[in-house]
Amino acid sequence: MKSPILLAAFLAAFLLFQGFQCASSEFTGAKLHIQQNNYPEAKRLLEIEVQKNPQNEEAWYLLGWVSGEAGDYESMNASYGKALELSPRFAKDIRANRYNRWAQALNRGLQYLERASPESTSFYESALEEFDKAVRIWPDTSLTYRYIGYAYYNSGRPDKALEAFTTGWEKGKDIESLKPAVRLHIERGDQLKTRFESDNADKLKAAENLAAIRKNTRKSDVIDRLGAPDRIKRGPRNSKKEELEYRRFNLTVSIDNDRVTAKNFSKPYVPDIDSTNQRLALQEYDQAIRLLTEAKDAGMSDAETLNMFLRAYIQSNRIGEAVSEYERVVAGDPTNKDNLYVLGVLYRSSGNYQKAIDSFSSAYKIDPEFTDALFDLGATYYNWGVDLMRAAEEKGETTQLHKEKFREALPYIEEVSKRRPDDVQVWETLGTIYAQLGRQDDALKAFDRADGLKAK
Repeated sequence: MKSPILLAAFLAAFLLFQGFQCASSEFTGAKLHIQQNNYPEAKRLLEIEVQKNPQNEEAWYLLGWVSGEAGDYESMNASYGKALELSPRFAKDIRANRYNRWAQALNRGLQYLERASPESTSFYESALEEFDKAVRIWPDTSLTYRYIGYAYYNSGRPDKALEAFTTGWEKGKDIESLKPAVRLHIERGDQLKTRFESDNADKLKAAENLAAIRKNTRKSDVIDRLGAPDRIKRGPRNSKKEELEYRRFNLTVSIDNDRVTAKNFSKPYVPDIDSTNQRLALQEYDQAIRLLTEAKDAGMSDAETLNMFLRAYIQSNRIGEAVSEYERVVAGDPTNKDNLYVLGVLYRSSGNYQKAIDSFSSAYKIDPEFTDALFDLGATYYNWGVDLMRAAEEKGETTQLHKEKFREALPYIEEVSKRRPDDVQVWETLGTIYAQLGRQDDALKAFDRADGLKAK
């Protein structure tokens, strides 16, 4: 950047042909000092000139240039800004000069970043110094912030990386800055969620066990989940009625003929769960969804951002919004088997079994080799059957509707077992369906196959 030929030639021509005009001694002297590479003195004289003649856009331009040579990029941009306010005369030169300085700093930073590693962490700092220069030279360029984010993330500073990536998106809608920002929000949300679940594991398990006890639950299952009761109150002689008392839960479970008939709390059981980390996790997922929504609104969504949308929605238990998003995507591209498959999973998660079956069927029709869709088609019929069976048990009713769903599931799971003969989950599911349909020999063979695969 020293001794710029073009700038020197410009100044020489100006002095030769404009000497008769009434240029100030400071302005004329500043140009001579620039030709002589004496930038500090040129800067001093130009500062005097712009104070005396603030309408001199060329003086502002030259003051910006020499400030840049001195590494004073804030003054450079301020002076360039003044020159541009007065006229567009030097706009092209200013842009070229600013771009060249920015590109040189960015490239030096990238060279350091390529050399950086866990064993050579000092290169991360050198890269960040150069990227900082690039930001000061051209503050509104999003690409610089993306690389700052990479440097911070690779050097183990994810919080600063997130800040840089987010700025990169906000400055210039850089999708390659948004993606790591979203991933970091989801990653932080997952960490907080895991911490919440770990810190409250026993209490959450107790709440889950209590929720699992319904009408027609077996007495043995109640004891397996809640432990031995504090007291058992027997019913009338010759009856099979009894009451299991669990004082720590304020709970009495009524049993008749070895099955639950009622579950009564003397007062609500409210486990002392610290939800702080759960709330913080939801905030992280919400931030991820906010950024992804901005990308969608800007027409910049792709398969990767769509998958991140799905993860953030599911982790924050916003299934309804995820369904709406994928319905919109599938409507726009009804031949995309992957999106149809995901929509099927979402429908099933929300209990809409028929729509899930329709989505999986559509995905399978598009690609008959799409075995995941085939398996989930069968699994959806199976889950539907289980729900029907449980609903009937809770009402104390008998029904055969669930077996019809199991029969509908069977051919799909049998076909998957041929395509994936070493998949334990497939054989366990198949064995359960056979058992529910009364095909005990087939069920035993399927479970034996699953056990054999587990033993390998």
